[in-house]
Amino acid sequence: MVAACLATPPLLAQAAAPEAAASMPVTRMERWAPRPGTEPSIGPPADDAAQGTWHAVDLPQAVRRQPITRAAVNLPLPTVWHRTPCPAPVAQETLALYLPRVNGGPLQVWMRTAQGTRQLLDNSPAWPSQWNQPILLRLPGAASPSSQPGGGCWLFLALPPRADGSYALSRLWMGPEPEVQGLWSARQRWVVTVPLAASTTLLMLGLFSLAFWWRRRQDTAYLYFGLASLAWWLRNLHYGIELPQNLDALRWFWWATDASMTWVMLLVYLFSLRFATRRFPWVERLLLGFALLVSALSMPFLPWALDTPLLLHAANTLVAMGVTLLIAGSAWRGSRELRVLTVALCICLGLGVHDLALLQLRISPESLYLMPYAMVLVLGAFLYAVNRRYIDALEHAEGAAQVLQDRLAEQQRALQGNFVLLAEVENERVRLMERQRLTRDMHDGLGAMLVSSLGQIEQGRLSQPEVAQVLRDCLEDLRLTIDSMEPIDQDLTTLLATLRQRVGHRLAQGGITLHWHMDDLPPLPWLDAPAALHVLRIVQEALANVVKHSGAGNVTLSARLDAGPGVCVQIEDDGRGLQARPHGHQGRGLGHIEERARQLGGHARIVLGAGGGTVVQLWLPLQGPPPVAEGFRHSRWPAP
Repeated sequence: MVAACLATPPLLAQAAAPEAAASMPVTRMERWAPRPGTEPSIGPPADDAAQGTWHAVDLPQAVRRQPITRAAVNLPLPTVWHRTPCPAPVAQETLALYLPRVNGGPLQVWMRTAQGTRQLLDNSPAWPSQWNQPILLRLPGAASPSSQPGGGCWLFLALPPRADGSYALSRLWMGPEPEVQGLWSARQRWVVTVPLAASTTLLMLGLFSLAFWWRRRQDTAYLYFGLASLAWWLRNLHYGIELPQNLDALRWFWWATDASMTWVMLLVYLFSLRFATRRFPWVERLLLGFALLVSALSMPFLPWALDTPLLLHAANTLVAMGVTLLIAGSAWRGSRELRVLTVALCICLGLGVHDLALLQLRISPESLYLMPYAMVLVLGAFLYAVNRRYIDALEHAEGAAQVLQDRLAEQQRALQGNFVLLAEVENERVRLMERQRLTRDMHDGLGAMLVSSLGQIEQGRLSQPEVAQVLRDCLEDLRLTIDSMEPIDQDLTTLLATLRQRVGHRLAQGGITLHWHMDDLPPLPWLDAPAALHVLRIVQEALANVVKHSGAGNVTLSARLDAGPGVCVQIEDDGRGLQARPHGHQGRGLGHIEERARQLGGHARIVLGAGGGTVVQLWLPLQGPPPVAEGFRHSRWPAP
């Protein structure tokens, strides 16, 4: 990676195709060689053998420079003069002059006719940019030889060379202005417009790369590419701005421009090494030291500063060759991105060698500087590397997602198997608990009643009607247990309706009329089979007391919503009423009612009615009993 500029001109040949046939290039001119001791004159030299002679030379012409210290920059040298006859215009068309490149000093164009000699151009104000800018000049109408009585028309080009005596003069085109201007526009586009546009585009991508790096600090490849883009934009800044006229300012500007090429090279190689399979920290440190060293030694104020652009670019070329070979060796077994970058770097190295030869005037000065297109190759390699990283990351993410999906599916299958097994275990547990509950209820209720009655029968203490009543009570308790297992969808009204159907005939046999009043009650989430059995036994106990002890003719069973929030179930009769007894001596049946109500998370009370009867009130919660209510599931209470 070396000097700076553009691509060769096949377009120029296209621009000078058949329509521009009248604009033929001038390939041979006469050059003036002054006699020793000749005093320099203002204007073109005369045809005087004593002053000097004109010799034919071929174009393009280049005189190579020799290294020289900056102290000799302002030393004067004789002006180099070239001349050629003016072209003959056709009809009234305007003629123009086009030169692809003139290097060495500010160009002057003079015209000599029979009427006299006059200056057409003095490029001194724009000479710092003349190294790469094509020149277009409109020729006056007096250039027609036929219009000059008794004489011809000559065009003179004056080139004051630099202190080292080097200069370059390309071929020139003279002809109709539209045709010549087309040639000039084509070269202007490729040597100025396209490099400037490419540099600006690269700058935008570099800023984007820096913004990306700012979010992902660990990926330094984006940092180096962004910094390389900024340095490259500085390197090509001379394509789009007017260079300073002050000599010292101009030297500092060219120092910054030339030194930035070294930093571009450093940053591009640091960027490329991010894709290597192994790191070369010693190479990176040497590159950084080289960039700092050449930047310091090429400063224009140093007394030993030589022809730094040429030497600096030559040093850059040698270092670039070595590092490119190192990267090429690493890319042989490295990633595909590094191989693409290596190809781009090798091409850039070739472009740099071409531009170094052009800078040394070892090839035709009409060639274009090609390095402004080098970073386009690096940009393409960068985009390829980023695309590969993105695709690899996407494939890795997709692979990881597929692995996770497979693992998730496997876990789901395992969970489904566990759920099936757990459901089987839970069903078995529920069946076991239900069997245990039924066994316990039958043992504590029906079993205890049968055992007690059997003992009384064996002792002859029960009559036949009493034995029948005992059996009816056992059968009723068994039916009550079976009813509690029926699905009621947590509906208390349905549960009480089932009980009404069971005990209705018993109340009728005792001459008691049952009155039924039920409000629209919401479902009770906690009302499962064990809880339903306890609700049934509480109501059964209350109704049994009405039949046995109250002497009532009517009993009312009602349920309504109550404050709390809760449900109030009430059994009210019109019998003799509850006899007052000391606390704790109400009998086992009434005590069981209160205990069962507490286990359900509610409470019960037995009071005298307004008409003298007995009222049993059972309050039950809407949302379910507290945790202690679990105790009722395992309690062993005898049946009422």
